[in-house]
Amino acid sequence: MSLTIEQKAIFSVHGTNSHVEAPVFLMAGLRSRLPPANSLVAFEAAARHLNFTRAAGELGVTQAAVSRQIQILEEHLGHSLFQRTSRGLRLTANGNRLHKAVTMGLEHIAGVTAEIRRVGPKADLTISTSVTFASYWLMSRIAKFRALQPQIELKLVAAAPVGDLASAGIDLAVRYGSGRWPGVESLHLMDNEVFPVCAPSYRLAGHSPKTPKDLLGEVLLHLTEYDRNWVTWEAWLKSFAVEARPHRRGLTFDNYLVLIQAALDGQGIALGGGRLAEDFIARGTLIRPIAASLGSKRGFYLLWPNDQALGPSAEAFRDWIVHEAKGSRAVFKKDPSA
Repeated sequence: MSLTIEQKAIFSVHGTNSHVEAPVFLMAGLRSRLPPANSLVAFEAAARHLNFTRAAGELGVTQAAVSRQIQILEEHLGHSLFQRTSRGLRLTANGNRLHKAVTMGLEHIAGVTAEIRRVGPKADLTISTSVTFASYWLMSRIAKFRALQPQIELKLVAAAPVGDLASAGIDLAVRYGSGRWPGVESLHLMDNEVFPVCAPSYRLAGHSPKTPKDLLGEVLLHLTEYDRNWVTWEAWLKSFAVEARPHRRGLTFDNYLVLIQAALDGQGIALGGGRLAEDFIARGTLIRPIAASLGSKRGFYLLWPNDQALGPSAEAFRDWIVHEAKGSRAVFKKDPSA
């Protein structure tokens, strides 16, 4: 069984200041006595904000995901951690005790981590993006930046949560959202739109579709609504006044990369983010079966800590990615052969 980064960090902190090697059975027992690490991270944010929605925004997950993690933690402990009052949330006595302990532990981990990063070799510029953005947009263009700035040693970190960029050693981050995140400056890079895509090899059912309603008879590829930024098929169709459900059974995935791979393999029609699909469309490996497109209220932003000025390397990357974002947009047209 592999561990998450948070679990590894929580397990390691207990041995940080120990001068006596713990018996193996004690370390094994420690693992079984700790609550789930993800629930501790969610609890720390929820207890600090006393608001599940704001905690979810900080962590980059849905409010329902935070609520579920708190429920898991309360079930593990056998005690309630929050009280719901007419004026909002408040911590119970046990919740207050746990919040102090979790905050102390996570702050210690963050401090030690920052020290280790400062001691070890550091790249001139560390960029953080989501795995999806790195895979489908940035990596096909990053060679241009390296050719323009060969003297800059670049490190790419594929991670979704914004968190504390400075303590994580991140100089710049690219994120998709509304443009409002705490503790950072944000610069709009590009808008986005959402539309259906499929492989040229996908066999359309019957005649070629012309409208969103025509897609009800096709195999639709769905993404689990794990991200509040994602537009589901139901929401997309409803925006075009299509209330009916698809006639054929589709496939559901919990990962956007796997979803797009299924579309590339000709298994069905997926909803694609325009900026993430543009390279596939330019190469002809994905096509648009219909021309309908839904503009998104969210977009891609470049972020950096609001308490530090950008250095020369970060400024060079900022200027480059702004130029690339504005100049690389593909012309999306319905493929007449679809």
